Amino acid sequence: MNYLLKSALVISCMLLMATAISGQEKDISGVELSIDQDRYADFLRDSSVVAYNYAIGMRIGLYGEYANHTYLGLPWVRQKIDGFILDKIIENSGYRLENRSHSLVFTVNGFSPSHISDTTEVYLADVAAGYSLAADRPFSSFTGFRSTRRLEGYKLFAHSAYRLDLAINTSFTFGMGGLGLAHSIEDLFGRNRPDGILWSRDENKPYPSGQVIPKALPIFMYSISAEAVVLRPLRKIALQLRPELNLGYYTDIRLGLDFGKVMNVERNVDNMGYTDTNNPALVSVNTENIGLSVVAGMTAKLVLYNAHLNGLYGRSSGDHYYSLADTKRLVLDGYVGIKLQLFKKIEFDFSINSRTAEFSDTSNRRTRWGTLTFKYLLAPEGEGCYN
Repeated sequence: MNYLLKSALVISCMLLMATAISGQEKDISGVELSIDQDRYADFLRDSSVVAYNYAIGMRIGLYGEYANHTYLGLPWVRQKIDGFILDKIIENSGYRLENRSHSLVFTVNGFSPSHISDTTEVYLADVAAGYSLAADRPFSSFTGFRSTRRLEGYKLFAHSAYRLDLAINTSFTFGMGGLGLAHSIEDLFGRNRPDGILWSRDENKPYPSGQVIPKALPIFMYSISAEAVVLRPLRKIALQLRPELNLGYYTDIRLGLDFGKVMNVERNVDNMGYTDTNNPALVSVNTENIGLSVVAGMTAKLVLYNAHLNGLYGRSSGDHYYSLADTKRLVLDGYVGIKLQLFKKIEFDFSINSRTAEFSDTSNRRTRWGTLTFKYLLAPEGEGCYN
């Protein structure tokens, strides 16, 4: 399976690159490969806990007008929801639209307890010290697609010269929970991690194993977020607020704060936090051969439902999940990220992410992981993936 997955990833990436190169005149503005992995943050941890785990993710993205074609399915659904919920409000709000962009991404996200194998020396030592898999978070995953629209513009306020740079993102995500692809991605990119044998359910073990959604189950999410620059002390330095609403397998309300140096063509701070489905991605092409952005941010989440912890709305056919009452209502995310763009064609992003405890248990703790992203850019400079 590991060999087949490697081959499939290599072939997929080659096809995406070939399609992008041949489709430069067909409004394909860029492609992306992004990876979440715990080991990217191991340099911040004590050497004795490098085998601890939490997150794994992979995102393959296509940017441009092609990503908004209705025959792809998800863009059509997102367009209908946007038209019903949001578009009339935007039209009547005095918002001045300058740019519109789209993306379609294939995403695999997985979360796991600290230990993904019960045969390692670290696991046995932790059990002897009182560790329990039943008290840790369950295994969980999402595999599917996300269609995103991004609007960039500004709003002028009456009787003042104040201009608010404002970006509005909407996404519709559909896929399957409980598939085994996250396990394969973890094995592929978690080089110094053991094989995650506990991803597979084994009823003979005296402790829980397998995913919180034990069988493949269709799940979805609709997301709305905005990025409003409230302070710009220098031309390339921005402080922005980022309100967000998610409805579906994540149901929560979020408020983020981002600050840092942006590239020449960016009016808003790029949230480089991680590849999870609520976080929209974007492509923008700098006007100079070397573009650099260094940003940081924090998000406070009021959590109402999280399928990765709660299973099927607070119940699950498995024996390892957290009820809605045992899920922490306030969770904090933080990140520090850097973006390097070279010759208006290649972009590398790297971020370190941190999250506070998500459920009520004394064994739960703050977690850290890293995100590494590669993008190949085809849009003209200064335009990004705009239509």
